[in-house]
Amino acid sequence: MADVYTPLVDGTYLLHRPFYLPTKDGPVWAIAFTTNGGTLLTAGISVVLTLIFMSLWNLICFIAMLFPGSDSRRRYLALVTLWNSNDSWFAFKELASYAFHFHESRPDFAYGLLLAVLALMVFGGSMTLGIIGPSLIQIGTVAPVRPSSVYYPHLGTDNTAILSYYGVLAPANLRALGSIEASKVTKRKDVNLPDSNLDPIGKTESGEDIYQYLYDYTLTGVDFGLQQGSALSLTVNGSCTTEYGWFVNSTGAASNEDLYNLWSISGQNFSVPVNQDTVQDAPKASFIPHPEAEQQHLESGNTSFAIIVWAARRASIKQGDDPWYKTERRTASFPAPFDAQFWMKRGRPALSCWQKDTWRYGSQEVKTVDDLPSVKGIKVKPALLKLLAEALRAPVLTRVGNASGDSALKSAITSSRGVINAETSKIRYDLERLVLASYVFTRNVLLDTTMFSRPDGLDNIMEDGKGQPADGAGDFVLSSPNFQTFSMAGLIVLFVMLVTLLIVQAALDAILLRHTDNKEKDKVKGRLMLFKALPAAQLFRRIYEPTGAKQQDVYWPCASHYSSHEDQTKFEWDICEKGDIHCNGHICRGSTTTGDKTTGNKTETKEAADSHGSTTKKEETRVEEHLIEVETP
Repeated sequence: MADVYTPLVDGTYLLHRPFYLPTKDGPVWAIAFTTNGGTLLTAGISVVLTLIFMSLWNLICFIAMLFPGSDSRRRYLALVTLWNSNDSWFAFKELASYAFHFHESRPDFAYGLLLAVLALMVFGGSMTLGIIGPSLIQIGTVAPVRPSSVYYPHLGTDNTAILSYYGVLAPANLRALGSIEASKVTKRKDVNLPDSNLDPIGKTESGEDIYQYLYDYTLTGVDFGLQQGSALSLTVNGSCTTEYGWFVNSTGAASNEDLYNLWSISGQNFSVPVNQDTVQDAPKASFIPHPEAEQQHLESGNTSFAIIVWAARRASIKQGDDPWYKTERRTASFPAPFDAQFWMKRGRPALSCWQKDTWRYGSQEVKTVDDLPSVKGIKVKPALLKLLAEALRAPVLTRVGNASGDSALKSAITSSRGVINAETSKIRYDLERLVLASYVFTRNVLLDTTMFSRPDGLDNIMEDGKGQPADGAGDFVLSSPNFQTFSMAGLIVLFVMLVTLLIVQAALDAILLRHTDNKEKDKVKGRLMLFKALPAAQLFRRIYEPTGAKQQDVYWPCASHYSSHEDQTKFEWDICEKGDIHCNGHICRGSTTTGDKTTGNKTETKEAADSHGSTTKKEETRVEEHLIEVETP
């Protein structure tokens, strides 16, 4: 929506406020941040996506635990693996291994494979969306304009006001010309200048080639940056033809002007000075509207204008054959810079041009930009339609050409001290420069309103009668690399998903707490007890749990999630009795006690215990201290 390399003026835009981002598919609800703020939000989005997939995985695990499908130890092995795999990637590896191992048991294989696939999907989704998710929600680099910063001058009637008016608009024309030099390759694809422009369409009676140069481009409400005007479009079609018939023969070589009778209308004469002073300047051009241009515009939207080149007798270092830059040997008495031996012939043809601007809103077409307010259902506010009419009523090419002065032509900006290279200078290059600049100027017509100076004496047409911004004056957006724009709908969806999953998880935790802590032994409690019994810590506790019916471990009772801080029981490996080299390990359940108190699966006699010596007895005494007798209720 912008091609200008001038940074935006501070205070001309609004941040952290919802607005509508124009797109080709219609406006999108959005919000803008600075680059730094957008970076923080992007990081936050990644965290939210991670939490969403974590919560989703917990929900999948909960459902799988509720419906194991079998009471076999094989199936509960999968449940233990699943419930203790908070990471979906670890769960995928373990469950895939489980499915492979039990491939001969179709139910267990299918159960393990299904959970492995779900784990892989959650892991893949988490990784993928964690990386690209923020970029999907970031939808642009625009921000809404501050309405009070919009300014477009009112064209007065006195000479001072008129000069001030064009002085205010001049920087916009220069920015447009500067932009196309910096981004010609990018913008050239948006403007159509047919290759047919290279070939003549006929000859004059004197044998001169006649050329016609066509151009066209299209802009939409998205290009203008209209928040509610995506359906608006402008199609510009134009043509310029070399016209030799307007040139009035000079009275002789000594004549100091070339005279043109425009459109062969009596009194419509235009002279190009040809004297020692003017011929030392680089070529330039004048852009003259047809005397009935305004009436033409009102009737059909088609406007005629002429372009007269000031190139006669300008020096060139090489010969040229283009209609504007056709050369001959230089015969002046004064020398030219760079020892130029050629100059352009006199009587260069004018360009007879027309341009038609076609405005549409959706499927409705109007003759002129002034007719847009009458379009049924148009969502663009009247204030912005008024601005478009004021800025784009006349062909923009003529405005850009006249405002840019000596820098309008391509040949002029490559000139040094008034000397050009006629061999590389062409009308089509000059027109390409002007048409591209017209395209950029038109596209940036709303953006430029935030950059104009505000001289005294020129009213702002974007204000109401009370000096306040007119209704809808700020209904467009500004583009800048310093902005990051995010979809409001995307942010809300992420927030709702996260909150919903967290609420569901909290509700499930409450259900577990309610049904597993009551004293009734019902079927619901039996199924939900899996969530308490299968965590890794509780399975580890079971290894050291006393086997006696009337004993319990005082340092780690069955109602506790963790052992006491006074627990001194050591972790030890037991020797594999089979001596299997592939043994996965045996955890020693603890030392043997004397009498009828037991700490593990083995019971030894007092004599056998005595054979271990005094050290073993001390250990036995220490182990026995954490075992207590319990009464059967």
